[in-house]
Amino acid sequence: MLNRLKISLALLPLVVVVLIGTYVYSLWADELRSSAEIPVEAAGMMMRDLLAFHQKRGSFPEDLKQLEGVVWEKKTGRDFSVANRALNHRNYFYLYTRLTPHNFTLWAVPMGGAREDAATWFMGVTPESSRRWKGGALSAEHAKQISVSPSVAELAVLGLTEQPKMDFSKKLER
Repeated sequence: MLNRLKISLALLPLVVVVLIGTYVYSLWADELRSSAEIPVEAAGMMMRDLLAFHQKRGSFPEDLKQLEGVVWEKKTGRDFSVANRALNHRNYFYLYTRLTPHNFTLWAVPMGGAREDAATWFMGVTPESSRRWKGGALSAEHAKQISVSPSVAELAVLGLTEQPKMDFSKKLER
């Protein structure tokens, strides 16, 4: 009897360590899973990359796939859709539309389970300036009905408000 009690007391710390380790691991895994659902907006970087393409080639690309090899590294994991004009990246849906060789629009719409905490962006960009609108996450039915070149009134109906205009010509003069 005394021998069995010694073995039980010797194994007790090992069981406690395994139990605590399992609990800590489950907390870490839950945190990792929830952080993967949070949308990470990169519309500013997309705009920067499209402007870099324009600077190199003299016009904006017809679609996002043309950025590969010019501005972006060629990568097989990118999942383009809508005739290579749309891209899902880190729980954001980006819809690019070239209106003219020197003008494009870009939508950045949050997706996923935690999309309500992120902002929707719309940008109208030329090589000289950018007009940007920001608002709350769009509902699924509004996201399906977005226009590639909406009017200011349509943006207001969607709850987007205009942000300060970005003037790129001033930055180039310095």
